[in-house]
Amino acid sequence: MPELHHFLLERWALYHNLEYDSSEEKNPHLIFYNQKDEVVKTVPVKEMKAEEISSLLDSLGFYKRTQKGEEVPEEFHQFPLRPPKDEL
Repeated sequence: MPELHHFLLERWALYHNLEYDSSEEKNPHLIFYNQKDEVVKTVPVKEMKAEEISSLLDSLGFYKRTQKGEEVPEEFHQFPLRPPKDEL
């Protein structure tokens, strides 16, 4: 899972509203929740490249900082604004 490791080290901190749980290291996946904390989509990432994970998050509307440590503008604090397609 070198690509996932690369994503976690190099890109994770650029995205807002993501949390990492290392308890699922053997079968890593992204879990998307709605505002009621209900799971609306699960995506396995074990075989995904770092660029594919970034593209997925970008397509779902996650705010991406231009550099680590950059403040997130207040109007983006509740991002992503677009729900995963399964929730529509």
